[in-house]
Amino acid sequence: MAHKYGAKRVDLDGRSFGSKLEASVYGLLKFREKAKEIEILQCQDHVYLTDARILYVADFKCRWTKTGEFLWVEAKGYETSDWRLKLRLWKAYGPGQLEIFKGTYKYPQLVETIYPKGTRNEKEA
Repeated sequence: MAHKYGAKRVDLDGRSFGSKLEASVYGLLKFREKAKEIEILQCQDHVYLTDARILYVADFKCRWTKTGEFLWVEAKGYETSDWRLKLRLWKAYGPGQLEIFKGTYKYPQLVETIYPKGTRNEKEA
């Protein structure tokens, strides 16, 4: 079945990813994991934002090995109005740091790191 935004599913390490970009970002995270910077905990983590429990599904949930704090990672190919709304909600209600990668699967780039209000790194952002 064709994806409405032209993404092609990719299988890597026994996992299925929604796009080549998402699989490429997973590859970058595996390098960071091998370097003992992070630990990949989950793919497609369900996070509820606000008391209204608005669901956001992050591509990856990780943990910083030095601090034990959680990190979520998003590979964003096509921005929708739904994504822009959930990004604003993450900035206000997110449970922790969110890294956003864009670009192509050959050249994924970290374009933004979000530190939600009330997190300890918010002032550094």
